[in-house]
Amino acid sequence: MVTTEQGTERRSTPASVLGIVVAVAVLGGMAFQLSDADPTELYALLAIATPFVGVALLPVVAMGGDALRKWFAVGIGALTGVLTLAVLPEALTGDPLHYTYAWAQPVDVTFGLYLDGLGATLAAIAGVVGALVLLFSTRFMERESGLTRYYVLTLLFVGAMVGFGLTDSLIAVYVFWEVLGLCSFGLIAFWMTDPASFRGGMKAFVVTRFGDIGLLAGIGLLYAATGTFSIQNIVEQAGAGLIEPQWMLTWAGALFILAAMGKSAQFPLQVWLPDAMEAPTTITALIHAACMVNAGIYLIARTLPIFDGMGWWLDAILVIGTASAFLAALMATYATDLKRALAYCTISQLGYMMAGLGIVGGLLPATFHLLSHSLFKALLFLGAGSVIYALGGTVHKHVDMRENAGVANFDQMPITNLTFLVGLLGLIGFPGFNGFWSKELILGAGRAGDTLEVVAFAVLAVTAVLTVVYSIRIYHFVFRGEPEKEVDESPSAMTVPLIVLAALTATSWLAIDQFSHALEASYPAGAEVHAYDLGGLVEHVATAETIALTVGILAVGYLAFRYRASIYDAAPDAVPAILERRYGINGFYLRIADLYRDLCGVVRRTQTGDVNYNTVGVVLAFLVGIAVLLV
Repeated sequence: MVTTEQGTERRSTPASVLGIVVAVAVLGGMAFQLSDADPTELYALLAIATPFVGVALLPVVAMGGDALRKWFAVGIGALTGVLTLAVLPEALTGDPLHYTYAWAQPVDVTFGLYLDGLGATLAAIAGVVGALVLLFSTRFMERESGLTRYYVLTLLFVGAMVGFGLTDSLIAVYVFWEVLGLCSFGLIAFWMTDPASFRGGMKAFVVTRFGDIGLLAGIGLLYAATGTFSIQNIVEQAGAGLIEPQWMLTWAGALFILAAMGKSAQFPLQVWLPDAMEAPTTITALIHAACMVNAGIYLIARTLPIFDGMGWWLDAILVIGTASAFLAALMATYATDLKRALAYCTISQLGYMMAGLGIVGGLLPATFHLLSHSLFKALLFLGAGSVIYALGGTVHKHVDMRENAGVANFDQMPITNLTFLVGLLGLIGFPGFNGFWSKELILGAGRAGDTLEVVAFAVLAVTAVLTVVYSIRIYHFVFRGEPEKEVDESPSAMTVPLIVLAALTATSWLAIDQFSHALEASYPAGAEVHAYDLGGLVEHVATAETIALTVGILAVGYLAFRYRASIYDAAPDAVPAILERRYGINGFYLRIADLYRDLCGVVRRTQTGDVNYNTVGVVLAFLVGIAVLLV
């Protein structure tokens, strides 16, 4: 009798053969093309190719057993991380490197690499965090089936984000963008037989579709106006004022904002991200820290020199980011599920970055916060995963903080407890941790700006207070007190990634010298990037005003948590109802979906299945099209 696992392996044989063919073709093509490549170029291309080769070979390796499959995936992830780190020295210390590979020359479709500090850092985040998540998965996902699909999609997810960060071609940007969306759907809906998981994956796919369409249309407009798909060539044309007609640039700028709103879950397209918590917690760490949501912020940062000449464009992303930061932080103070609270936290922190990009001179603060957030948010989600594992495994997707009080206290889970605390200190901007420096740079840029930027600064400062409130709330419920349940600390394959991320959360800000000077070298003067060495950063941030602001935020946040019951009682009754309905936005989308379904039901009646009717319809449409063209 053939078991289900054996049957699955036998059915995977065609995929295995195809995988070998694809892997050989990719490696052979690269060997032919890169015989004279310089080392940094080679590292970058291999960093992109390695996960895809791993994806192709994984079905073959899976036939050798579970242990070989998971450690092969970890090895591919580790190699990808090392290769992305190998790109960093040249990208952070020298001028940006630009490579172009011909593809479809008649329409100027090329695959270009642009290796600068921002793109290389984004790729390194994806590679390193991806490797740590894969290592974490070896124990966290050990009780699950369907792991070949899991590891394939995870490697593909990481590879798409690495490619997204390193490419200069808008065509390649769109391809990697769509791969990210596909992987997010497949991984959020990993438990396909669970209706909640499937709905979460479908919701993410459909809502982010608005942004995907915006990106595709925006790319088309930019190509029509410039005749090139190279981001750097378009930046040069924009700097010289050569992009005409102006309306194309205006519409492209609006569509790129729409793209970023969808991918980075900004108001009002944020509704998909909380429901993405149906995914395995390892995947939520990737989505929130290394892949997917970072793509929208990076897209705005990369194309900022193209659109920042239009004053409304910066104001728009400033307003969207500020609103997203505040509204999501308010939701996080209300959420009772651990992962959902962290999800709203992600939306809020992405709002900080978006708002920073909308502030004149905010490019460095916003992208520096992108680096900080990626590390402490990966730490927080994997810490939540450690708690979930201790409570019974991956299928225990949701942790009601009120019903699991103290379960991860220091006595039961000391490593998880301490590392999660480090992540929270980074999140709230406690002095000395990475979030402090990047958050204060954003607030400082806003405080020194015009009227709109000062208003945004005030809202973001209030948001910082709310961040302290929900962070203390999370730690108080889950990580302090006497637990009713006895659990054990997670195994080393899970605690080692937590320790590494905690160390990076405490020290990543020390890279400000290399990061800021590389950013200054790769952006035109109009972007107003002010580079700092380490001493300059401390001198600029650690002022009396900043320290007073930070102490005030932390103190008010603590007092608000301490007296939260009184504040809740004093709040109007409408406030909890509004938060319960997620500001009514989710219901609005559901009503649109219902109307669309009803419309489809009406239109479907025209589809009789009769070939004669269908042929007549096609012919009539063709004739109408000809008539329109002739007129």
